[in-house]
Amino acid sequence: MSDPRAYGGLTCDEVRDLAGSFVLGALDGTQEAAVREHLASCPDAHEEIAELGGVLPALAESVPVVEPPAGLRDRIMAAAAADLEERNPGRAPDATPSAADPTPAAGAAPIAFPGPAERAARRRGGTSAATWLLRIAAVVAIAVLGVSNLLLRGQLSQSQSFEQGVQAVLDVSAKPGSLTAVLTAAGGSGTGLAAIDATGAVTMAMQDLAPTSGNQVYEAWVIGGDGVPVPIGSFHVGNGGTASMTASGVSASTGAVLALTLEAGPGATTPTLPIISKGVASPAA
Repeated sequence: MSDPRAYGGLTCDEVRDLAGSFVLGALDGTQEAAVREHLASCPDAHEEIAELGGVLPALAESVPVVEPPAGLRDRIMAAAAADLEERNPGRAPDATPSAADPTPAAGAAPIAFPGPAERAARRRGGTSAATWLLRIAAVVAIAVLGVSNLLLRGQLSQSQSFEQGVQAVLDVSAKPGSLTAVLTAAGGSGTGLAAIDATGAVTMAMQDLAPTSGNQVYEAWVIGGDGVPVPIGSFHVGNGGTASMTASGVSASTGAVLALTLEAGPGATTPTLPIISKGVASPAA
């Protein structure tokens, strides 16, 4: 059972609530001093602080530093304030940082806390339910960080893939006699770039396309002066919405239209409306 008495002006539950911020060096001077005073006088070992402190080096090595989305800190602080209010109804938050406050320096010195011998000497026996809850919360937090990291890596991979596709198109467009088309969405989503060289080789890079499912494919078409659509190649699109395509034997001249449609399967001979994206081929500048 948690000790309801306050040491250093804080109860054990309040120190557990502040444990994560304490080991990160994110508390203001008053709060940090109160936690330190509590740890120095409380008979509870507060092992959760040591455990969280041990997790930080592993996170620092395994999770790359990324720029957080705008407003993320405000949402985190609001959620923390709501959680504190739920745990301690009627208690006013102590010096909660505002959005204008500077964030703690990334290189802040580690927070010292009682060593293993001192904590063991003060241990009253057993692991409290609150400590187990904190351990579970830490595991969940690490798992969320891992998922976020994978999502960020996936987005980065898709972005790099599209950039490589665009570079391939630019390489083709730089050849003498090449035609280039900027494909824009026709009322939906899907933009890209395509180039056809003098030999009839076409390279296309697309982004912001809806993922295909089952046998669905995106079919590329070239429509010449006679108005007859000719299929030139198809491709699938994953959740990232990007794709690249190459084909050969394409016959096109200035003013030809390159178009993209979504088909139920490969092998379409006539386009299924609506057209997803299209652009007019013109000599590369």
